[in-house]
Amino acid sequence: MSSESYVIGIDGGGTKSRLYVADLSGAKLGEATGGPTNLHAIGEAAVTESLRSLIGSATEEAGRRIEDCAALCLASAGADRPDDRAALEQIVAACGIRGVITVTNDAEPVLAAGSGGREGVAVISGTGSLAYGRRASGLMARAGGWGHLIGDEGSGYAIGAKGIAAAVRAYDGREAPTLLMPRLMEHLGLSRMERIVPYVYQSAGKKEIAALAAVVHQAYLEGDEASARILKEAAEELALMAGAVIEALSFGEEPLTVVCSGSVFANMNYIYATFTELLQRSYPLAKAVLPDTDAAYGAALLALLSLQDNP
Repeated sequence: MSSESYVIGIDGGGTKSRLYVADLSGAKLGEATGGPTNLHAIGEAAVTESLRSLIGSATEEAGRRIEDCAALCLASAGADRPDDRAALEQIVAACGIRGVITVTNDAEPVLAAGSGGREGVAVISGTGSLAYGRRASGLMARAGGWGHLIGDEGSGYAIGAKGIAAAVRAYDGREAPTLLMPRLMEHLGLSRMERIVPYVYQSAGKKEIAALAAVVHQAYLEGDEASARILKEAAEELALMAGAVIEALSFGEEPLTVVCSGSVFANMNYIYATFTELLQRSYPLAKAVLPDTDAAYGAALLALLSLQDNP
């Protein structure tokens, strides 16, 4: 490889994507943000156009030629399914990448960003939630990630939905009064509580409900008992997910890094602290960490590691 060789990491989402360009020591050369690159969100043609634009703008900023890219890692939800992986590999190659191409799920770069490698467990809680783990041998396991209708426990969506439920139960007199009722009405601009029904069932989508987790957290900071209970339950659910993956991979009796990622962990210290306490109670050798780099960097790190696998 020449002195101009470099790697690319892409955190490919359903609404936007981030790209990180690094030299072979991992130092940043450039970055870019662009449109979605998830096949199931926009289809192959649109993904191809989005990736061409993203890779082109980032390599231009970095002052590098596309043909000098030694490795690229694209991470996207569900991309580790064989059909999706094959389609994305072809799209990346069509963009002019001649180096090692790695296509993987969206959890593996999170794990790499927080642990510096491929082994460990990642627990992600943002709009949705899931836990993912990998051993150095390649053995993988996951828990959660079943979507907001039947899963996503401990996620922003679950917290927001439980906040609404607690507010209407208090309004009915089925539970003790809670700050969630006036705080949600104020946040949503509702003149009366009954107006929450058309909001939930006609106006709000998954992201809008997940955004209400911030209202629950604020009510907790103001001393609201119902909000504290909701956040505690969220931490317990996330700890259950982590435990399921730890057990599936037989990590329990050895030192282990558990990477905690997503807006819930990042913005709600009570959940992170409670999760950490529960984790270490069951697995004393496990260490929870918040990554100080993003998934695009983690994908670039995976691209660098792929060069070791393909010398």
